[in-house]
Amino acid sequence: MVSRAHVERPEEAKRLDRLVEKARKNLLKSESPRRGFSAEQIRSLAERYSHFEGARDEDGFLTYSEHVVTKLNTPRPYLHLMSANHDEECNMYGAFWDQTGLGFSCLDSVLAGAVTSHKDTSYVPTAPPPSDFRAFYIRDETGSKADIWFMNPQVGRDERRYTHFRCVQGLGFVTIEAERNKIRSAFRTYVPVDETVEIWSVTLLNKSRKQRKLKLFVKLNWGLMIHPAYYFDPRSTSGADVLAEFNALIAQQHLRRNALPRTGLMMSDVAFDGFDLSGEAFSGDGHFRYWPEAVEEGNCTNSSGLQPRLGLIGAMQFNITLRPGQSKTVNILVGNTKRLRRDYVRDVKRLGKKFFVGDGVAKQFDRVRRSYERMLARACVDCPDEEVNRAYNVWLKYQAKNTARWIRALDQVGYRDILQDLMGICNFDPGLVRNHLPTILNYQLRDGRAIRQFFKYPDTHAPNDERMYSDSPLWIADTLVSYVEETGDLAILDKKVGFYDLETHARDESGKKTVYEHCKLGIMSCFGSRGQKGLCLIGYGDWNDPMNGLSKRGKGVSGWLSMALVFAAQRFLRLAEFIGDKKTAAEMTSMVRTMTRNINRGAWDGDHYVFGYNDDGQVVGSQKNAEGRVHCAVNAWALLCGVAAAAGREKQLMKVMERLDSPLGYHALDIGYTAKSRDLVGRICDKAPGLSENGSIYTHGHAFYMRGLIAAGMGDRAFYELKKTMPDNTFADISTGPPHQQSNYTVGKFHRHYGQNYFNNFTGSCPWYLKCFDHIFGVLGDFDGVEIRPCAPERWKEYRYRKIHLGRTYLVRFRNISGRCRVSRVVANGTEIRRVRGKYKVFAKSYSKGATVEVDVEM
Repeated sequence: MVSRAHVERPEEAKRLDRLVEKARKNLLKSESPRRGFSAEQIRSLAERYSHFEGARDEDGFLTYSEHVVTKLNTPRPYLHLMSANHDEECNMYGAFWDQTGLGFSCLDSVLAGAVTSHKDTSYVPTAPPPSDFRAFYIRDETGSKADIWFMNPQVGRDERRYTHFRCVQGLGFVTIEAERNKIRSAFRTYVPVDETVEIWSVTLLNKSRKQRKLKLFVKLNWGLMIHPAYYFDPRSTSGADVLAEFNALIAQQHLRRNALPRTGLMMSDVAFDGFDLSGEAFSGDGHFRYWPEAVEEGNCTNSSGLQPRLGLIGAMQFNITLRPGQSKTVNILVGNTKRLRRDYVRDVKRLGKKFFVGDGVAKQFDRVRRSYERMLARACVDCPDEEVNRAYNVWLKYQAKNTARWIRALDQVGYRDILQDLMGICNFDPGLVRNHLPTILNYQLRDGRAIRQFFKYPDTHAPNDERMYSDSPLWIADTLVSYVEETGDLAILDKKVGFYDLETHARDESGKKTVYEHCKLGIMSCFGSRGQKGLCLIGYGDWNDPMNGLSKRGKGVSGWLSMALVFAAQRFLRLAEFIGDKKTAAEMTSMVRTMTRNINRGAWDGDHYVFGYNDDGQVVGSQKNAEGRVHCAVNAWALLCGVAAAAGREKQLMKVMERLDSPLGYHALDIGYTAKSRDLVGRICDKAPGLSENGSIYTHGHAFYMRGLIAAGMGDRAFYELKKTMPDNTFADISTGPPHQQSNYTVGKFHRHYGQNYFNNFTGSCPWYLKCFDHIFGVLGDFDGVEIRPCAPERWKEYRYRKIHLGRTYLVRFRNISGRCRVSRVVANGTEIRRVRGKYKVFAKSYSKGATVEVDVEM
């Protein structure tokens, strides 16, 4: 019997829909969506559209995972990002693909650097429109009448006629398998480690008993717009070239006023039998054609790309005859190449030799696989929770690095965004951190402040965002200290970096300061910019940037920013003490003491910590306000940096935080803002209550609170709450998001779409989730060794952790003997480690480089 598991049977769909309705009712009653479900019901809903397959390495750690999509019609497209896996700052190529071919490709910026069509203007790509689509058509001319179908099945286009469908979203690749009319297709795409291209491999297999005469049509829409955008007709400045001797098509945007020039390349390893560069020549007239005209007629027209009214495209036709049991593979390279003809001809030759000679496609794919294996092996856990193993070891790292490389997909790099993103990857990809950090610091002003966003390519006319968000330079400390803790690389501290000049709107390389001095400048600048109640001036804004109404005259202050200063000083203090900088250590110690006192006196309203005060001294985020009485971030950071502990307010604060709690995590604030609060708080009122920062379950802020709970020693509680925002806690029919990605936020209870995850590919929460797990597992890099400091769930009787640190591999086994998460004994390679100054630390110098250190920890 032929299986069509990708199409849900009506009776099965009704049964599962009833379970989804039950889960939604649970949510409305403030209960877990899984309450009252059997294990089988949970599994059937969790795997309704997809599931995971993985593999463990020789040490038994899960270090490989694939997200396998088995249904075409997912709640929304399961968009998966593949990126070049090098550590350089620029020439980063990315490709988004869902299970049907929807998506787009880009160079260095999602918004500014589209290579293929990208019409989704959201800064977080989630659901591409139909134009953002790579089409693969099969035309079967075996019989008297031609039959046409999509090689990769499409929703609503005869999907029941396909007898097989399976899509695998993996580490740097996507595969799609399908079968129709006894023709089995296998498609794979991947992005090479160090090229600005992607490789498409199409294999067709004849499973019938007769010879088949097929034509394969492959088509994409180019997206080579200019940046910064301004009024012009792209049809009059675009063009194309055909390099028949290389089986290549070239697409160009000739306009010179372009900060991010791209040249589209589409090249095959076998000669194509036809091509098209004009959208209307391939698609034909009319808006509602069932198939493109070229496919209906059976041949491309070899059209030029001069002023096409439907846009510049790349389309190739391959005539394929297959005997019974025979298969044929066509490899196609798509991406960006050099701008000038003499250069792109040379580049086409180079790429053809690299990929299309011998088994080049397979060799480069193997490089991709090995690059992720090496990266993920550096830090991994084997604990009783399989979702945590999968997320921490694989998918959170994969998403965090992609986020760091694409900086939330903006056309400009967010200063505080990239610093946080890099902070989270220090223990598994420190090379990316070292390469990026000096450039970031180059956009700091000499007075210590930093601009909001900068364009990646400095030698262009693309503008930078020079707004002064006061928190921008405070993120330097955590990232820099985390990097040095993980690598022992003290040399980076002495590297000299320039500044940014507001008058010239450019980087200034004169009068450079060291990386260490840059970090201190940022902290001292914020400490020197204080106002009411001794709190830090908010400037244009702080972490919650839509709260921009507090400081219209420059006098507004922020409680959270003041706590962020405390945390930055605490982190920098550790580094100063380690390198013996007693003067700076004393300054940081004094600053922490002063700001902790100011916050506890000036930001406490008798119930919790307030968001801040506006120019006129009106309080924001207080029980005195009608809306936004309690903000998650500021109160989370009171725990995280010890401000609440200094005043003995931890328990009281956690009681107040319960007002923000839900079965899916903690809301960003307790009562969403509406228009009546706009004069007081700013543009956050433009967002509907329950969305984004205005009262959603914002995973970035939720992770702040989890980090705060860990700092308070509440590992059990932190782990339980952390799990609430992870994909396994809900169902795809409610969240609508792909389960291998962490969401930016979950729609809050104020909104009728409560429970949906709108943004999935990029979020600032990934580095914080990774940091939370680092501290829960408790194997922490500490400059010259590894500190053992677990804060794990007490119900875990045993778990293991592997960490590669300073050239040594630490295999750490934790055993909980008493049911309490308190270390009682540490043994490393048979030698007991004594507790010194409250720490159990395994020093790297005790073991030779390349050594494996087996550590046993009893709790």
